[in-house]
Amino acid sequence: MLVPSDLDTYLFPLVADGACPAGTFELEFESGRMSWTDGLYGICGFTRGQIVPTFDVLLTHLHPDDREPFETLLRKLSERGGQVALLHRVIDSRGRQRQVFSSVQAKAGPTDTAQQATGFMVDLTRSMREESRQRAEEAVQGALAHTAAIEQAKGIVMSVLLVGPEVAFKVLADRSQRTNTKLHTVAASLVDAIRTGRAADLVYAWAGAMSKPARS
Repeated sequence: MLVPSDLDTYLFPLVADGACPAGTFELEFESGRMSWTDGLYGICGFTRGQIVPTFDVLLTHLHPDDREPFETLLRKLSERGGQVALLHRVIDSRGRQRQVFSSVQAKAGPTDTAQQATGFMVDLTRSMREESRQRAEEAVQGALAHTAAIEQAKGIVMSVLLVGPEVAFKVLADRSQRTNTKLHTVAASLVDAIRTGRAADLVYAWAGAMSKPARS
């Protein structure tokens, strides 16, 4: 799912009287330099010009429990390219915790490594306060549409197994067939598993099951 780089408000239909705050960014993997739109500055509690955005600065504003998973996914993205998506927490400049959804993608070059990534971050805090966790996650899935959820899940599988998009899709499709579950539902469950840190375990389990006959 491509998002314009000048987008500051992404119209997720998660609250009754407005859109969720959002921003986009670009990241240079080698230098760690970043560019943020005004929306992303706002999520982190700043206005443009108050700080120089870098990957290290962004990491300092992630919840301590979310920094390592986020950094690991981005490192793997730099090595192979692809797309990753996760729900995580941001601590803004005033110490307020925000629940956010981030999606990042990078295109691998001739050597299979990626030079830069683009992504967007959506602040779901208000929505997740007003709705149950399940309703909020269903709204996220509906907003991104089924095809986008599948692409996000493929990105997770690619990052964990270090495989290409075709193999990643086969892992998801095999799981869908074995459990008689719609493909987008399987994809959404994997995206949801990022929250609890179970995504990698699920991917390894699903990939390992591919060599075994499915139950009749």
